[in-house]
Amino acid sequence: MFRMIGVLTLSALSCAVAAQPKDSDGQRQWLLEQVRIGEALHRDDLVHNALARLRLLEPRNPDALLAALSLALREQKPQEAEQLRESISQVAPGSPQERQARRLLQLQQPEQVQRLQQARLMAVTGRYDEALVAYDQLFAGDPPSLELALDYWRVRGNLAGQRPDAIEQLQQLDRQYPGNAGLRQTLASWLFSEGRNHEALAVLEQLSRDPAARDAAAQREFDYLSEQPVSANSVAGWQAFAQRYPASPLLPLAGENLKQQRTLVADPAWQAGQRGKALLDQEQNVQAEAQLRLALRRYADDASLHGALGVALMRQRRYAEANTSFRQAASIEQNTRLMSKWKDLEASSQYWGQLQKADSLLEKQDLRGARALYQQARQQRPEDEFALLGLADVAFAEGDLAGAERQYLQVRRMVPDNESAVRGLMRIYQAQSTAKAEAYLDSLPAAQQAQFASLRRSLVLGRLREQGDAALQRQDWITASQVLGQAVELAPDEPWLVYQLANSLRQQGRDGEADAAFARLLQRQPADPATRYAHGLYLESSDRDALARNTLQAVPQSAWTDDMHALDKRVRRRMTLAQAQRLQEQGRTDEATAVLEAGLAHGEGDPDDLLLMADWAAERGEHGKARGYYQRVLDVQPQRAEARLGVMESWVAEGDLARVRQALAAQPLQLNDQEIDSQRRLATVWVALGEKDKAARLLDRIAARQTQPDPLLRRDAARLVAAKDPQRALDLYAAAMADAQLLSRSAVSPRDDRALTLASRAKDADDWLVRSLRSDVDELYRQRNTNVTLMHDYGWRKNDGTPGISRLSTQSTLLHVDTPWEDGRAFARVERIGMDAGSFDLDENGNNTADFGTCQFVGVTRSGALLPTCRPGSQTANGGVLALGWQNERWGFDLGTTQGYEVNNWLGGAIVNGDLGQVGWSLAASRRPMSNSLLSFAGARDPATNVRWGGVTANGATLGLSWDQGGDHGVWASLGHHWLYGENVADNQRTRAMAGYYYRAVEKADERVRVGLTLMHWRYDKDLGGYSLGQGGYYSPQRYESIGVPVSYAWRNYDWSFLVEGSVSWSRAHSDSSRVYPNESLNRKLLARYDIIASNIDAMTEASDSNGLGYRLHGAFERRLSDRWALGGGFDWQHSDDYAPSHAMLYVRYMFEPWRGNLALPVTSLEPYSEWR
Repeated sequence: MFRMIGVLTLSALSCAVAAQPKDSDGQRQWLLEQVRIGEALHRDDLVHNALARLRLLEPRNPDALLAALSLALREQKPQEAEQLRESISQVAPGSPQERQARRLLQLQQPEQVQRLQQARLMAVTGRYDEALVAYDQLFAGDPPSLELALDYWRVRGNLAGQRPDAIEQLQQLDRQYPGNAGLRQTLASWLFSEGRNHEALAVLEQLSRDPAARDAAAQREFDYLSEQPVSANSVAGWQAFAQRYPASPLLPLAGENLKQQRTLVADPAWQAGQRGKALLDQEQNVQAEAQLRLALRRYADDASLHGALGVALMRQRRYAEANTSFRQAASIEQNTRLMSKWKDLEASSQYWGQLQKADSLLEKQDLRGARALYQQARQQRPEDEFALLGLADVAFAEGDLAGAERQYLQVRRMVPDNESAVRGLMRIYQAQSTAKAEAYLDSLPAAQQAQFASLRRSLVLGRLREQGDAALQRQDWITASQVLGQAVELAPDEPWLVYQLANSLRQQGRDGEADAAFARLLQRQPADPATRYAHGLYLESSDRDALARNTLQAVPQSAWTDDMHALDKRVRRRMTLAQAQRLQEQGRTDEATAVLEAGLAHGEGDPDDLLLMADWAAERGEHGKARGYYQRVLDVQPQRAEARLGVMESWVAEGDLARVRQALAAQPLQLNDQEIDSQRRLATVWVALGEKDKAARLLDRIAARQTQPDPLLRRDAARLVAAKDPQRALDLYAAAMADAQLLSRSAVSPRDDRALTLASRAKDADDWLVRSLRSDVDELYRQRNTNVTLMHDYGWRKNDGTPGISRLSTQSTLLHVDTPWEDGRAFARVERIGMDAGSFDLDENGNNTADFGTCQFVGVTRSGALLPTCRPGSQTANGGVLALGWQNERWGFDLGTTQGYEVNNWLGGAIVNGDLGQVGWSLAASRRPMSNSLLSFAGARDPATNVRWGGVTANGATLGLSWDQGGDHGVWASLGHHWLYGENVADNQRTRAMAGYYYRAVEKADERVRVGLTLMHWRYDKDLGGYSLGQGGYYSPQRYESIGVPVSYAWRNYDWSFLVEGSVSWSRAHSDSSRVYPNESLNRKLLARYDIIASNIDAMTEASDSNGLGYRLHGAFERRLSDRWALGGGFDWQHSDDYAPSHAMLYVRYMFEPWRGNLALPVTSLEPYSEWR
């Protein structure tokens, strides 16, 4: 034997040497493995050899030093071991190797040796808990050697619940220290105990190759095979045993077992028995019964077959037959353990048979017979609860609720977690009250409450349904969604609960959550018709018709209900209408009409489609065509009020009012109180006929009868009375806003103007009706409010102007009052304007030779007398403006006068505007001052001759055109012609043509961004921009063109409104050569006055051309100080080569009535009267 072991070891070592790696890292790992193999096999010679080579390869390797320390301790060399520990501490301080080395040396101490022996003794005597404590005290769960690791994990493996971890640790040790027989024997035993038979057999196969452990491995495998039922697997197992252990003393017995099992395996009857048992394990009891009865024909004395048949019958609740089989099995069974098993099953089948008969009698209401059998069963097994449960059920059926409760409670005391007893008690308590049943469930321990979750769920679900229905009834959407959300969690597959939840969420604007609720339901039951129908209704209610059809089509039409067909038909019609509406909105009305006509031709439309096409035709101005559609409606529904009204509205649009009167007189419209919209339309017809009072009375009558909120009705009524009775109109607007839930009812009567104006503030989310209500209130309230504004404006020209001439600064203070008058607004204004052009420049002799008046005039008198010269001085003017005016939506006029200047003028204008189709127009006639300079506005005196000249006015008319349909784009244009007159100023003419385009980049309630393009072309008959006598002092090139790109941004909140505008432009101007002194009449008078015989009176200016870029930046703000006061200001800066006026201003405004509505967007400040055009 020992010779064989030596041969095998030498062979293994020879193979290992041949397999040695070449590189140093590989050699180190290989040598460490050889050390562990030697430790596992208790071969210290192998350990010596490997360590010697390791010292040569890597003398400071901590693993090698630790292995050498262990070897020194085994060889009783403590001093060498201590030296090795010190080396490890130097090489790898704080490492696991150092920790293990320290523990190994500590375990050599006498006290520690004694404690280790005590721990091993505890393990041997089965005191595993104490042994584990002792081991943990010795090395804290980290055994420092293979031997101690085996001791430790054997203890852990024998503790409850720790064997799987112990097996894993032993497998790891086996990989680290391969070949240790004791380890593998323990591992195989534990794997068998855990039912991991294949792994256990693999370990035994490893042990079979170890001569020292082969016999023990053979015995363990023989015992395992002997316990296995006969099968093809057991035959294969015996065959493998014979091959694996050819020299085992157990081989003859193994061969006999193999022979017997081969014979049985080949027998069809035996095979049937095995199949029956296998089917029984799979709980296929009927099939198992057939196979077992087939096997019993040959093996009638096989107790296991009779017992298995009894089990199959008992599982089928055939207790009498099962009782017979168990009795037969017990009578022929030789194994006393199994005999006891069959007898227990025989008694059990008899017991369950009695209970079965009793249950049958109870179902048939034979309560007396059922009670007798339950009592017999109870006497047979008084410790079981089933018979007592039956007796409690009998008492409940008899109406003895107290007796039933007492017995159910007794069952609960016997078996606290018995579900049937709890259900019985719940039936009793539910019969008394739902609250008592729910309270009883709440009293159960948490574990038991979980068992009856479905029962509790049904109780809670019923209560939540009632609460949800009540919340929906009172439109308490928040409570409804909360309660129904809880209900859906309890019953996630109920489509109508999800439908109610989704609708309550959508009412709160939580559309995403509503869609998600249905998405979860559809994921669970995608093909359920009820689910798809509920989902379709939900989608239809949120105008998602295409998705509604899609969800219905997820179910085959053969499975559709009548309701699903009706929904599909309804959705198809809505989609047709939607398609037609889209086409109409895109301007493709003919195609939209064709879609509806096709539906009518196929019988899918109705008269409402004709009314819709009539509305489209009326909107396009095709009133005759609209009347044709209305007539088609009347052909099938002669009394249809909407159609009769439509016919009359078409006559109104064509101006045939007499026919409308005739139709109303011949057959008055009979409208009931519910036809609100038709009555509103009739009121509009009366307005067209000039019967505004009748229309107002009609709307008042409708409003008085209308008990439901109707903001549109009250808005229309307010519009009718706004002109004559604005306060009544505001009352109606307040009621309309309350109907639209924009205003509290408490603010309606008496009307709270602060709340009303606050509610008029626009919001981006407003629909058309809300938007119209807010804008109407805003417009009417502002129109009826009186404002007083005090403003100061400072203006200046660019710094390179000529002092005394064109370097102008102005200081303007104005007081403006505007107030309602008739159907418009009247205003009165007083302005105080101070103008300062500075002092004239003087030459080196102190003379004023500025190009102003006649300061550069040179002439010779007949007498030789000297001509007067210009005195030094400055140009200033202080005066005022008085103005009155009135304007409404269509007309406007103003009249004003300047006072206190060298030249005073009457000023004013009148304007009328209207619409021509989609184009807005205005025509204005005006007399306005030219405020380019002190000379052009206020007039001046010539420093030399004292002649007064200037004070130019532009007199003429301007036609304005605009197109803006409320979309993103708009255009405008104007054409004007004016005659320019001034005192002692040459007459002039001006023609101006301008056009522009603008784009609304952002158009929100409180924010606007616009960009655009402007084009201008001006023509003046003369260039009178100079300051010499007879010139006008205003910018007047004979030809001027410009192109500009303006950009503006406006923003506001409750208290602030801001505007920033800027533009970049390019322009060019041309003027021909012209006379310096252009007024012929004045020239002749001067020549005659001074008897001048030679002069430069006919001097000419040179022709001029210019072009360049211009820039403009404008900013303005307004701040609400209170409900009545506002503060505002702004600036305007311009720069160009030829003309660059700029100004800044600040104002304060007081409103007689409180105003909490919108601040103006954009900010619009007052413009000095001198700047009106």
